[in-house]
Amino acid sequence: MPSSLVSRWLLLAVCVLSAAMISSIRMEAASGPRVAPLTLTAGGLEVGTDVPAFEAKVRELKRMGFTSVQTYVYWNKVEPSPGEINWSEYDREVEVYTRAGLKWVPFIIMGPWYVTPQWVREKPGMVMYRCLEHGREMAIPSLWSAGMRDHVRHSLRQLAAHYGPKGVLESVNIGITGDYGEAIYPVIGNWPGEYHSHAGYWCGDALAEADFRAHVQTLYPEGIDALNRAWRSDYGSWAEVRPFLPAKAPSERAWQEFLAWYRDEMTEFSDFCLAETRAAFPGVDVYLCTGGDMAPEHGSDFSAQAKVAAKHGAGVRITNEGSSFGYNVRLTRLVATAGHHYGAYFGNEPASYVSAEGMVGRMFNAVTSGANQMFAWSGELMIDPKTGKWAPMGEQTGRLSPLFREQQRPRIDAVVYQPNLSASQVLSAEVAQSGMARVGEFLAEFRRFIDYDLADDRLIQDGVLAGKRILFVANAQVVDARTTRAIADWVRSGGLLFVLGYRPIDWDGSTAPFDDLTGFTPETDDIRGIDTKGMRIARPDLLPSIAALTNVTPFGAYRPLAPDVEILMGMQYSPDLAVAWRKPLGKGMVYSYFGSMDLRQNEASWAQSHRLPLRFIQDLLQSAITEKRLAAVPTTLNFDLPDVYKVETDAGLWILNMGAEARDVPVGVGRTVRVSSFDIALHPRG
Repeated sequence: MPSSLVSRWLLLAVCVLSAAMISSIRMEAASGPRVAPLTLTAGGLEVGTDVPAFEAKVRELKRMGFTSVQTYVYWNKVEPSPGEINWSEYDREVEVYTRAGLKWVPFIIMGPWYVTPQWVREKPGMVMYRCLEHGREMAIPSLWSAGMRDHVRHSLRQLAAHYGPKGVLESVNIGITGDYGEAIYPVIGNWPGEYHSHAGYWCGDALAEADFRAHVQTLYPEGIDALNRAWRSDYGSWAEVRPFLPAKAPSERAWQEFLAWYRDEMTEFSDFCLAETRAAFPGVDVYLCTGGDMAPEHGSDFSAQAKVAAKHGAGVRITNEGSSFGYNVRLTRLVATAGHHYGAYFGNEPASYVSAEGMVGRMFNAVTSGANQMFAWSGELMIDPKTGKWAPMGEQTGRLSPLFREQQRPRIDAVVYQPNLSASQVLSAEVAQSGMARVGEFLAEFRRFIDYDLADDRLIQDGVLAGKRILFVANAQVVDARTTRAIADWVRSGGLLFVLGYRPIDWDGSTAPFDDLTGFTPETDDIRGIDTKGMRIARPDLLPSIAALTNVTPFGAYRPLAPDVEILMGMQYSPDLAVAWRKPLGKGMVYSYFGSMDLRQNEASWAQSHRLPLRFIQDLLQSAITEKRLAAVPTTLNFDLPDVYKVETDAGLWILNMGAEARDVPVGVGRTVRVSSFDIALHPRG
């Protein structure tokens, strides 16, 4: 594939493992349930003119631990004109991989400009995506076009007919639309000037407009007046209802229902493509390629995509990793959580090349999250082109690949809620993407503190909280009222809910549903002001680490609160000014915190952060043990060791040290494990 694709634009913006450690990992895994090995897939290879050198490189990848090689299948090469099928280029590659003992993963891409034959785009009835921002078409077929579905079906059947009987396939990765093939709408590509392209909303064609209108009519069968009441709009007839930009959304509900439709259409197209792929490849693992960070303009819905993948016995390949472990968890964890919940397998891929140190974190993430597959670009960072020997990333990959022999089963007791962006957060495509980046920054930093599953509205409404003990809702500006009801039921059954930083509205703009959970009342006033006397700690026995601090300055508080609320932190200025409190609900408890949300010191702030949200959580989890609300603090909790991450699986406690120095990491009372810089350790269970 061209190097330009390897270095493709990011949609968001290793260690030595000792033989003894590898041995202990194998022994522990062997004593537990029998699970399948992970697959490790290489990509970015080009045969070139020096075939012997290419074959030598492939053999080194096999020795490094790779199980397969992925190739981009360009349909404009396979079928340059209708009925003229030529597989010779791919046959030559596959023969090399087979001789080296590797399987093949075809990434069959159907739709993006750079792989779709011109004759397909010119077929009668084929419709291109049209943006709402400018009303301009681009060169990528619209998912609403029936002709696009014919092309998908035809391509998959041709691929299956040629390679299915050969026994060379490890899996099939499908790229269904977008700039590169991910199950997202077009954002930006590597071909400036070839077609109209930008981050935005690509639902302005006539087919999309008609589909949106029909969808809204099913939501409001009582008629246009019912729609106007719900959306606070003034449409004169159904003919006036068409997709709109976020800035033109009549209300919060209108925005959320538009966003749900936009994402659902991508999910429905994914469902169709997965069904066709499964029919064509009945005995082969199938992955839906998706990407981005669920910014609204991407149209991706990771939990929904995992849910439809599970329906077809398939999986999801999420293609957004980088070199930061914390940020990789934030980007991939929703797919992992949904995969485990719905029964879809999943794999991880970087958006571009990563550092050798970043490869350590990537492999740790794949193994400990329970992934089935990991993809890595295998360019010069893997094998030195001059010497043919392993480059630094290749060294780390080869030494860590034994971890892939047994798939892990993560044990995670905490869940973090991933909210939709509210209408006020989404004023343009650029603002929407930066809004998701801010969500991501918090989640990445929060991962330093505790391991978590990531759940959106669908997962919570589908019961993902069952069996979990802790839920964090942080910085959520809008929460679906149905989600709020599901959370309330879970708390009543004994769950511990932490609400941090924001008082969310529902889709109708009301705070009332979530207020009932947290203890706000219709009379509660948001009071802003600096209390120079400092924070008042009403319950130092419950918050000992915060009580021991000095120079903690509150900037705002609330009053009055519900009668059953107990104030935990407040302002010295007046005892009824609450910054943090708790409220019992059934067998559970709701903890609310509205102080500084800085998880580390903000250099632009004159006030000390003290990482108050994390101290608040840590202290109250410990108090929940004393009060018999919690059996034990999660073993992955980590307040004191920067760049150290913990994951608990059936095999034991895994530890990743992404710091520049070795660390002695506590693993129990009076016990530590020393973990080298950029290294991984496992403390076996028992």
